[in-house]
Amino acid sequence: MYAASTFAFVNRLISSGTHSDMPLDEVKRTKLTNICVLSCMPVTTFFLIVNLLKQYYTLGFINLAILAGGATILYINYQRRYYLARLLLLIVSNIIFTVSSILYHNGGEHFLLLTIILAVILYNNKWFIYIFSGITAIAYIWVYIEKSRSPIITNVGGTRAIINLAMMLLLFIISLNYFKQQHLHHQQVIEKKNKALYDQKIQLLAQKDALEENNQMLGELNRTKEKLFSIIAHDMRSPLGSLRGSLDLLQQRMISAAEFEQIAAILIQQVDDLQASQENLLQWSRSQLTGISVKEQLVSLRKLAEEKTAFLQPQAVKKDILIRIDITDQALVKADMDHCSLILRNLLTNAIKFSPVGGLIIVSSQAHKNFVCLSISDQGIGISQAQLDLLNSGSVNVSTRGTSNEKGTGLGLLLCKEFLEKNGGRLEITANHPKGSVVSFLLPIAS
Repeated sequence: MYAASTFAFVNRLISSGTHSDMPLDEVKRTKLTNICVLSCMPVTTFFLIVNLLKQYYTLGFINLAILAGGATILYINYQRRYYLARLLLLIVSNIIFTVSSILYHNGGEHFLLLTIILAVILYNNKWFIYIFSGITAIAYIWVYIEKSRSPIITNVGGTRAIINLAMMLLLFIISLNYFKQQHLHHQQVIEKKNKALYDQKIQLLAQKDALEENNQMLGELNRTKEKLFSIIAHDMRSPLGSLRGSLDLLQQRMISAAEFEQIAAILIQQVDDLQASQENLLQWSRSQLTGISVKEQLVSLRKLAEEKTAFLQPQAVKKDILIRIDITDQALVKADMDHCSLILRNLLTNAIKFSPVGGLIIVSSQAHKNFVCLSISDQGIGISQAQLDLLNSGSVNVSTRGTSNEKGTGLGLLLCKEFLEKNGGRLEITANHPKGSVVSFLLPIAS
């Protein structure tokens, strides 16, 4: 416990004057200044006691001046006047070591070499380093010259010179090692920051890709919205306009009831097309706003096909189209009943729409591994590769008029595809030789 508290106290002294906002290089230099001062204090205190005991009062005064100077430097660092502290360390050290080595031949001139090294480490200004190093080198040479000329005031012995030399070498090693460790630490910090920046860059690139993908999706949704508005504004408004115009003419007695009956069949066909388009549009809008939710239940494809055929029989009769159902009673699937109803209604409506007058539509089923495959084949105009590509990309398709000029929104097959995928199935479209197409959908078989 005592050792830990002592170490913490010394570490606080070494870090005296540093703060969190300080540049790392300045932290290193400030700590190195404090280390040089603190490492000299124990030895200087020891020599102060020895000199006083031996009555070397002048040397004792020099030792006391070194201790006072060291305390002053620590205080100046604490006040965050770093450049003044470093300058005092170098100048005071040079004066004291030069004077003491000339007067006492105690080997203090070796510390002059250490101050040159400290100047290189503590300062970035090359002109200051050159000038200070030159002055210190002259002082070092002058000491050697004067040592041979001036008499020794007090003979402190050769041991003192050896101790000072050893002390200088120790401080030299400590300074270089500390600077090396701080440099390695600085390099590790830089590498860690570089890694953090690299990780941030990867994150930003991923976010950029996600934003670009979202922008593409939003662009596609905007194009779909514009197309739907165009459909509503043109194709869906036309039947209502025709019906309203005919009713106005009838009300104003501009046409007779017999004449109205002649155009009634056309108006009924237009309203039927409008109703189917409106149902698809509402289903698609609901799926885009709230998503497609699936309520699985047992669905008999034969029973459902018979219901939808009966519902669409008036349209088939108008074009003299025969719908033949060839589905077994065992064709049972696990899916959402409303989705299956919409899918089958759309596919049968398309088959009637694109079949010629007097055509044949066959609705059949067969088992396919874990699925039931229901196929609707017709002898109509088929589907182009461009339309298939749009369907596979999830885009709203361009509506194609039927063989009797029937209209649509282009949403039917897209809705079928989305609903089938949500129910674990898929949509397949192939050519029906010699003409027409076969539209099939697969749904999971009911166990």
